[in-house]
Amino acid sequence: MTIRDWYEAALRNNYYSLILLIEFLVYEKKTVRLQDSEEALNFYLQEKFKDRMNAYLLAFEQEGHWIDK
Repeated sequence: MTIRDWYEAALRNNYYSLILLIEFLVYEKKTVRLQDSEEALNFYLQEKFKDRMNAYLLAFEQEGHWIDK
């Protein structure tokens, strides 16, 4: 599966947190691309990144940048 597949599934099922994560990584940080394998996304879902990633996503959400996508 690609990140695009995960993103489309998240949109269909209204998985807000996953949508936010993918948009943050693709559009804000530009560390992954929608055509990348899901393995690239799994890297950021590791437990060791949880607290830092949550802080980034909260700031990203509060800034409202993700709504423009």
